[in-house]
Amino acid sequence: MAIETLTDTAPKITPATHTTRRGIATASFCLAIWSLLTFWWYPFGLGVGSIAVFLGMLSLAMGWRAGKDGENLAIGGVLIGSITIGSAFAVYRVVQFFFEGITPTLP
Repeated sequence: MAIETLTDTAPKITPATHTTRRGIATASFCLAIWSLLTFWWYPFGLGVGSIAVFLGMLSLAMGWRAGKDGENLAIGGVLIGSITIGSAFAVYRVVQFFFEGITPTLP
């Protein structure tokens, strides 16, 4: 009976095994899409878009990618989330102007 030597049996860390990191990049994209669908709902759409931009920036800074072939979904999350934030502020100002008669001021 031969004695087998144990070699390094720890699982190799590959991009496919980083499910939490890939999940954060994917969550950024999914939340950005959801916020784009609800941008007119002022506090909710703005909040979800802000979370999407934050998670996307975190994923970009840490180099986390998502998707089967390593697509960078965080870029889409940041871009779509930024569009949502701008749209939410624009809709809020237009509604404020038309219904309340307040002249929108620029900060």
